[in-house]
Amino acid sequence: MNIGWIGLGKLGLPCAVAVEEKGHTIYGYEINREAVENYKKGISNLYEPDMDNRLRAALPNMKFMESIDEVVFDSEIIFVAVQTPHPPELDGSIRHQHVRKDFEYGYLVKAAEDIAHAINRCKDEGHKVVTIISTVLPGTTRKLVYPAMQKIIDRPIGQGWGLCYNPFFIAMGQTIADFHNPEFTLIGQNLTIDSSSNSGEILAEFYETIQDSPKLRMTWDNAEVVKVCYNTFIGFKIVFANTLMQICHASPGADCDVVSDSLSKATDRLISGRYLRGGMGDGGACHPRDNLALSYLSDNLGLDYNLFDFIMTVREKQTEWLADIMCQFTLPKVILGKTFKPDTDLTVGSPSILLANILKERGEEVTFHDPVTDPQLPPKVPSVYLIGTTWQEFLKFEFVPGSVVIDPWRMIDTVPEGVELISLGRNPG
Repeated sequence: MNIGWIGLGKLGLPCAVAVEEKGHTIYGYEINREAVENYKKGISNLYEPDMDNRLRAALPNMKFMESIDEVVFDSEIIFVAVQTPHPPELDGSIRHQHVRKDFEYGYLVKAAEDIAHAINRCKDEGHKVVTIISTVLPGTTRKLVYPAMQKIIDRPIGQGWGLCYNPFFIAMGQTIADFHNPEFTLIGQNLTIDSSSNSGEILAEFYETIQDSPKLRMTWDNAEVVKVCYNTFIGFKIVFANTLMQICHASPGADCDVVSDSLSKATDRLISGRYLRGGMGDGGACHPRDNLALSYLSDNLGLDYNLFDFIMTVREKQTEWLADIMCQFTLPKVILGKTFKPDTDLTVGSPSILLANILKERGEEVTFHDPVTDPQLPPKVPSVYLIGTTWQEFLKFEFVPGSVVIDPWRMIDTVPEGVELISLGRNPG
């Protein structure tokens, strides 16, 4: 099939390559023309395994178009992967101050309007399935995206065009693998207003060529709820796991990994062990901001209790606990790891940065060392080191004698003589 991509950034480009690898032709548009010129040379500038080699292999079947019109004209399915950003101060790397705010939808609505105009200009080119993958709050497709398109397109939905909401569940650094092997695939379609369209069926048949996952057909709103609740459920699991870590750290004879491993066996009445290990708070470009957006929605809906604000508050309190432990020692403060997880160069929403900001509030100077973002080594003086990110490089880090190593992840087993190791959540009694 001919597959269109509007937006070829850190999500769109790897997913487009993943689609090409399954035998489809890609027609893509990206507003950043400098990035496109690099793509044509096989340079992605993305921290994804073997990304540039895979991009170069895909280039014969990837067409970089000059306009959205060209993408719509040549494609049967048009994926819309434009950003729906939050203000930088609401990414989870600083205190959230109980602020609630929706995502910014200006880029998404503008793209939908441009696609609508293009559909008018190519009405004889077959049925066009417009597929939104951007993260949005429930009701956005119905209240904003569909009306923006419907008022422009000169024929009703179902007559030559359809609109689906189809969010992805991927993690940065493993985008292609996650796209090929999801737990399930959501396909949202509003059959109340689109009863004559087979857009959802076209999308489902396309995915049969890509992945073996269950295809869950539902309304736009249901798919939107599933997407944001999936992300925020992970945030809830992490604050729960970190609470177990705090309990076990204060309980002689307790080990939070033993507790988490035991709970992970309860896959019937509980859930899998993913994200159930004590450590740092949730991070990244999606999870903290999705909690903040659902805090906004909770207030708008008048819910009795704002669970999502609670999750973000606990996340901050648990980070304050880490700062408390570091501040017990009158030594320079060093955080090992700045990215929100290993094997990426992304620092957005990083709990390590949140920890550094809390320490700075207390008048502490903080030094970062990260293999990718801050490769310079900290001064070789006795320090308090906290393992913020589980980079494997830190297993061989040379800690200065007289130092203290605080390990929320329990990844370090031994340290040199003269270095104190504090494994959080593990209290031998």
